[in-house]
Amino acid sequence: MKTSARDRVRRVGIYVRISDDREGGGLGVKRQEDDCRLLAASLGWRVIEVYIDNDVTAADRRKKRKDYLRMLADIEMGCIDAIVSWHPDRVYRQPVELEHLINIVEDHKTEIATVKAGDLDLSTPTGRLVARMLGAIAKYEVEHKQERILRKIQELVEAGKIHNSGHRPFGYTRLFDGEGSRRKILGEILNEEEAAHIKKWARRVLEGEKLGTLVAEANEAGIKTSTGGAWSYQAMRFLLMSGRISGRKEHRGEIYGQAVWPKIIEPEDSDMIRALLAERSEEFKAEYGERDTPALKYPLSGLVKCTCKVSHVAGEPCSCKEEGKKHHRMSTGQRGDKDMPIYTCKKDGGGCGGRTIQIPDLEPLLEKLLFKRLEEVEAAAEADDNDPRPALEAKLARWERRKKELGDELLDGDRPAREIRDAIDTLNGRMAGARKEIAQYGVKANLSEVSAAELRKAWKDYSVARKQSTYRGLIREILIHPATRPFNVWNPDRVEVFWK
Repeated sequence: MKTSARDRVRRVGIYVRISDDREGGGLGVKRQEDDCRLLAASLGWRVIEVYIDNDVTAADRRKKRKDYLRMLADIEMGCIDAIVSWHPDRVYRQPVELEHLINIVEDHKTEIATVKAGDLDLSTPTGRLVARMLGAIAKYEVEHKQERILRKIQELVEAGKIHNSGHRPFGYTRLFDGEGSRRKILGEILNEEEAAHIKKWARRVLEGEKLGTLVAEANEAGIKTSTGGAWSYQAMRFLLMSGRISGRKEHRGEIYGQAVWPKIIEPEDSDMIRALLAERSEEFKAEYGERDTPALKYPLSGLVKCTCKVSHVAGEPCSCKEEGKKHHRMSTGQRGDKDMPIYTCKKDGGGCGGRTIQIPDLEPLLEKLLFKRLEEVEAAAEADDNDPRPALEAKLARWERRKKELGDELLDGDRPAREIRDAIDTLNGRMAGARKEIAQYGVKANLSEVSAAELRKAWKDYSVARKQSTYRGLIREILIHPATRPFNVWNPDRVEVFWK
C-alpha cells in the first residue's frame, strides 16, 4: 500500500531564538530546544536539524537572522518538511516576514507546530488569519517595548546617567555589579593613565595641532583604545569631540548638562575643541575627501597653494577670493635633476603640473615672516588688550536661554512647530559661529603666550608637528605665484601669506 504524505514521518527543523541572552551561554535557547524536541517526539517526527539565532532580535528587519534564512533555504531544497518552534513570535515578528513565510510554506507543504500556541496551519484562510493576528500582536508588543526603552534612555540622558551598554569609554574605569557581559554598571571613575593622555591631546589640539599627528604618535607609543585596538583618525576625533570627557551628558550630538561621571578636561576647553575640530573636519573633507589625514613630513604641508586656477601678475595680490575660485593645494615631491625637496602643483590632482617651489628656500622665508608676525601681534596686544571672548560667551549664554524658551514653546504648542524649529536652527547656527570664533581666538592666545624671542630661540628644537601647529594657528594659506626671470634666482615675492 502506498504511504501518503500525511502518514510519512516528518523531517523536522527546530527553530529557536532569543533576542537578549542576558544569562550568557545560550541557556535560553537550550531550554527552547529541549521543549521543542519533546513536542517533536510526541508527534512522532524526526529532528533533522536545529537552527539557532541566539541574542538576535526579529523586530528589526535590517538585522539578518542567519539560521532563520538557512532554515528557509533548507525548506526550499526539500531537506525538511516541518518546523517546530517554542512560540510563533520566535519565528516572526514582522508582517512582511510572515507573508514571505506563508509563500514558502504553501509552495512546499510545510507544517509548523509550536510548543505554546499549537499548530500553525498556513495552508487555510483561517490559519493565515490567526497567524496574521498573532503577528500584529507581536508587532504591537515590539513597538510598545521600543517606546519604553526610548523613554528610559531619555530619562538617563536628562539625568546625566550611564547607559548600561557600549564599550568602556577611554579615560574611565567602570565599576560593575555582578559578572558576565550583562552585568550592571554602577559607575565610572577616572583611569588616571588614560586621562593624562586625553589632557595632553586636548591641550595640543587647542594649540592648533592636527589629529593625524596625535594618532601617529599614540600608535608609535603603543597606546591602545579601550577595546585594545590601534588609534584611527575617526577614533581620536570622536574621543576629543565628545562631551563625556568634560563630565557632560551628550546624546545624538547635543549636550544636555552635567553627568554623574568625573570630568577630565574643563567644559570651556571641550567647547573650543568641538568647534575647532568641526571646522577642521569641513576643511579636511574639502582638501582630502573622506580618507584619513596623510602623514606630514614638512611643517608647511597643506598650507601651500598654487594660484594656477586664476591668471595673476607676479607680485600683485591674488584675486581668486573675489572671483570665487579655489586655490589648488601643492604636494611635496623631489626635483628630477637633483636631490631637492619641492612643493609641486601636480597635474594628476587637477593642478597645472608645472609650478614648483623649493622647500629649502620657502621654509626659512616663512620662519622670518612668522617671527615678524608674532612681534606685530605682541605690539598690538600691548596697545589693545580687548579680548572678544567674554562678549561672545555672554551672547552664547543669552542664546542658550532663548533656545530653552523656544523648546518650552514647542511643547506648549501655542505657536506653529515649524516656525519654532526654524528659530532654533537659526540660534544653533549663531551659537556654532560664536564657538568657532572663541576657539580660533583661543588658539591664537595659546600661541601668543610664547614671545617671538622665546619662539625664535626654541624653534630649532620644535618637532615638525609642533611647527606645523604653530603655522596653522596663524596662517590661513600660503600662495605661490608664477616664477619670474631669471628663473634660477630665488624670488621671495612669489610667496604671498594670508594670516588669520
